[in-house]
Amino acid sequence: MSEVICGIRKNMIQFALAMLLLPLLSFAKFQSDVGLELLGALKTNNAKSVAGMFGQNVSLSIKNDSGYYSKFQAEVILTDFFRSSKTTEVKQVQRTNRSNSSFYFVYQIKTNQGSFRVFVKFNQTGGEAQINELRIE
Repeated sequence: MSEVICGIRKNMIQFALAMLLLPLLSFAKFQSDVGLELLGALKTNNAKSVAGMFGQNVSLSIKNDSGYYSKFQAEVILTDFFRSSKTTEVKQVQRTNRSNSSFYFVYQIKTNQGSFRVFVKFNQTGGEAQINELRIE
């Protein structure tokens, strides 16, 4: 009888641990999926795909121009950048998940106009991650 109780107790502990870890694992997977989607969009110069991840407003800095723009305005500016700077290579340099509400990616891109560092910060609200800052330096 005590073996049955020990087995049930062990199963309950495993279940409780799984329930605690599940949100962390799903967040890590979600973050990875967003990172891969962003990587693909940068490789193909797809401003529309990147802008699809923007929040309603985004802090955008490209080279020496920066400002706080609506989603539409930021897409137009990013389209202009990709039009003049065709991406030839993209490499993810860094990523973090310091808190549950925000995380960032850093990429190195090579274009026909030179190399740039791309910093992208996401905020996660209500299960959806949105870009709230993008810098191309």
